[in-house]
Amino acid sequence: MKRWLLAGGVALLAGCATLPPATPVAHPQAIWRAHLRRLGALHTYALRAAVAVRAQGRGGSLHLHWRQRGAAMDLAGYGPLGGLVFRLRADRHGAVLATGKGVRRAADAEDLLARLTGWHLPVTGLRYWILGEPRPGDRYTYALDRAGRLQHLRQAGWVVTYRRYRQTTLGLLPVRVDLLHAASAGAPALHIRMYVSHWSQGARE
Repeated sequence: MKRWLLAGGVALLAGCATLPPATPVAHPQAIWRAHLRRLGALHTYALRAAVAVRAQGRGGSLHLHWRQRGAAMDLAGYGPLGGLVFRLRADRHGAVLATGKGVRRAADAEDLLARLTGWHLPVTGLRYWILGEPRPGDRYTYALDRAGRLQHLRQAGWVVTYRRYRQTTLGLLPVRVDLLHAASAGAPALHIRMYVSHWSQGARE
């Protein structure tokens, strides 16, 4: 599975877009708490994103379709030419990954992807981080911009940087997100960049 990551281009890693100028608000914390309350009621969503990964001087990219329904996720990864590379489904009962080489199962999605790629990709945390909220139950630190939008989040060894937001049918959501995990215990530093091109409620399109 690592082959498709290394075969793709890494153009996403070259850019460095930043948050557009924020309109200052009197109480940024209140704005963010209201955002978290809205997200608490969002149990189903879907997104399409371009994803770039880089580790040990190597990297690649793919197009990701992600559907979340409560604790159940359904991810499909497509290569540069639009061909389906993998399908990952996970819920409280475990994870199943289908590729051209067959089907594999594991207790959770992160464990399954780690076995196949050698990289600990933060699928479980990303379910929350991509929305602009911390993963429940884990300690974290964060910083807001002047408009009350999440700008930086540190949690579970990852630094998540929010570079751009967009008003969507689901409300104001991130569309440019960078994730960085520093090298530790023999594992290489891992850099992930996501550009979300489409948000929706999650109904089949």
